Amino acid sequence: MKALQKYAPGHGNVDIRDVPVREPNDDELLIKIKYCGICGTDLHIYADEFPNAPPVVMGHEYCGTIAKVGAKAGDDWSIGDRVVGELHTGACGKCPLCLAGKPHICDSKLALGSKYDGAFAEYLTLPAWLAHHLPDDVPWEVAGVTEPFAIAAHCLVERGQLKGARRVLISGSATMGLMSTIWASRLGAEEIIVSGTDLDKAVRFPLAKEMGASRVVNVQQEDLADVVMGLTDGRGVDAWVECSGSPIAITGGLDLVKKTGKVVLIGLVGPETIPIPWNNLLYKELDIAACFSSPPSSWRLALNAEREEAPKLHKLVTKIIPLEAWAEGFEMLRSGKGVKILIDLEA
Repeated sequence: MKALQKYAPGHGNVDIRDVPVREPNDDELLIKIKYCGICGTDLHIYADEFPNAPPVVMGHEYCGTIAKVGAKAGDDWSIGDRVVGELHTGACGKCPLCLAGKPHICDSKLALGSKYDGAFAEYLTLPAWLAHHLPDDVPWEVAGVTEPFAIAAHCLVERGQLKGARRVLISGSATMGLMSTIWASRLGAEEIIVSGTDLDKAVRFPLAKEMGASRVVNVQQEDLADVVMGLTDGRGVDAWVECSGSPIAITGGLDLVKKTGKVVLIGLVGPETIPIPWNNLLYKELDIAACFSSPPSSWRLALNAEREEAPKLHKLVTKIIPLEAWAEGFEMLRSGKGVKILIDLEA
């Protein structure tokens, strides 16, 4: 089958290769992939900035149809079932984290698409416990963005517990910022401020307003602190959701949160360490929720919300391309010209 593979360490070294289809073991499923979304993590794998183990098929935001069912998975699955699924391959299922419902941060996890063959391929062989049934009335285009929608659910609902936060600042207006805007709106936020840069003016800022933002701020044209303090009577926001990974945004954001406010950290930073005004965390008694990936519980939240949010989620799909156009899709995401690019593995 055709697959997009990181075939060697180093910058680049990504291309379409012929790879074998692996038959499912007793506890596995063989999934015929419909769509797989391009993620910012894929760009980091391309640049060798994210841990990976080549040769490995990339891609982890997938949806598709079951083509084969392992002998021990037949009670829950049938050929033809529509599915989405998690990426926590290798999670041991036995450690305290796994037993607590957190396989996404198990020490044994081998993430799909970086250390375990992923879904930029015609077929994906996957442990059955990672799959979720996709309702028939959820369109494929919406199913293709379930994975980042589940991450945002984990970050804002489960970790951040932002229900009741009236004024929310979201720094970064790429996929996670826009997904977070949807969830902040669902949780009842009355004022949602989304910040970004010149890169976001054409596509992402208009989408942020459609997702529920009451104000967008281009930090290259306006002073974010002036806007936030003006809208909050000088007190700061109830919650700040950091999606940009920008050291400048991170160091400045703490000043924009009110005393006893919440900080939800989503965006990964390029350097391993960045300076922050540490004492401000203490002086203001801020609650910090650091987030990574998505446990099974957040997938249930996302799937339960997808029908209602389908019109918004569909708007985040900028373009659908064939596998042969993968480089174009990567560049669209890199340049800010797209939000979510889906690769159609059936095209």
